[in-house]
Amino acid sequence: MDNAGFKLDLSYLKDVASGSDEFMIDMIDLFLDQTPAYFEQMEQFITEEDWSKVADIAHKIKPTLAFMGVDSARESMAEIEQNARNLINLETISPAFQLLKEMSVHLYKQLEEVKASLQNPS
Repeated sequence: MDNAGFKLDLSYLKDVASGSDEFMIDMIDLFLDQTPAYFEQMEQFITEEDWSKVADIAHKIKPTLAFMGVDSARESMAEIEQNARNLINLETISPAFQLLKEMSVHLYKQLEEVKASLQNPS
């Protein structure tokens, strides 16, 4: 998965927000507040090889990625969840997670830009 595949598509969020910039800003804030903490927890559980907790955190992150329209990341997270839950392909979890973690930095930056443009429409 490359950065180009990590596209932000806020059409679902826009639909749910029904044109409310304030709602979109609230949802972006919630995502930016919760997701990095989930990523930190997940990294810890991967290090500890606590696969059921890895699966649980992946399960929590998935809908937020879908909500922000980052389907490629949601699919990756779903694969991590399935592998951890079924105790298969465990050696793929850490590299897949590291890639998602690196890409999340770009996602957070994009969301900050979207939030700024919603707060200060030109």
